[in-house]
Amino acid sequence: MAGIIHLLLLSGLSLQFSHSLQPQFVFFQTPKTWTEAQSICREQCFDLATINDMREMEIVLEAVKDKYDDAVWIGLSKGTTLRWHWSLADDEFYKEGERNYLLWSSVTGNNCAVSSNGNLNMYGCDYLKYSVCFDATKQGADQYILNTQSMVWTAARDYCRTNYTDLTSLRNDAEYQIVQEVASGSEVYVGLFRDPWEWSDQTDSSFRFWNPAETVWTSGTQNCVAMLKENSGKWGDRACTETHPFVCDCRNKLSFIKLRISPQDSMLDLNNPSVQADILEQMSQKLRSNNTTAVFRLTWRKQADGRVFTKEP
Repeated sequence: MAGIIHLLLLSGLSLQFSHSLQPQFVFFQTPKTWTEAQSICREQCFDLATINDMREMEIVLEAVKDKYDDAVWIGLSKGTTLRWHWSLADDEFYKEGERNYLLWSSVTGNNCAVSSNGNLNMYGCDYLKYSVCFDATKQGADQYILNTQSMVWTAARDYCRTNYTDLTSLRNDAEYQIVQEVASGSEVYVGLFRDPWEWSDQTDSSFRFWNPAETVWTSGTQNCVAMLKENSGKWGDRACTETHPFVCDCRNKLSFIKLRISPQDSMLDLNNPSVQADILEQMSQKLRSNNTTAVFRLTWRKQADGRVFTKEP
């Protein structure tokens, strides 16, 4: 392990060992601003709650029940970059590279995606379209179900989650082909969407539970997210300076290592997301090659100004 730690000290990332602990969400009833709630969660637990799927959402709903009057903070806030996500958020569902296997036919400013003739097109989320659901309880081509009710993207997602597992993802050439065949020439919504929302602990959960009146949120919203009493716990945006109860995520302990890195290329921008992603991948490969039995997740921890690295004078 000493060799691994030495390599980590040269690279600059935060290292998390989870050992498959079960989620534990703790409800704090004393109202705080979003930033105050984040600080308390990080001091007393792990961070503000990250919610990865509907099962965890139900755990959080059970934890807060009727103990709040208006809103409850969770760990989601608005970032500065629109990023594409699959609605089906389960990390174990995707092999390396499959989350980003996006075969675009057209690129526009829209924030949802349809499958059309074996490729992806960016599409407005408010259009009424057929969709393709995914059913994890079945096998082979039977996993992909055409929904011939015309719906907006969020309604299609909720329909698929209620009746099957979720809107389908497109992870590889085989799935692109199957969905094209299932759609029978129709443009169909799939589970791809983009938004600027980020979790406080910097994990990449794509799970969203917005209230029914909202589509895929991008602009014109407040910067922090809360569960709303009036929508039975579904999410809405609120000003971060409002004070509300909050939910902390206490599932794991994090180990943070403050590091210094001296790149061989002086022109290399260490705050470039692609550079940071490359370094994380190299570190993950190193950990795997050393046959560690721990369950780990490597992430960058951003500073207050949004950067990971600060250049020393």
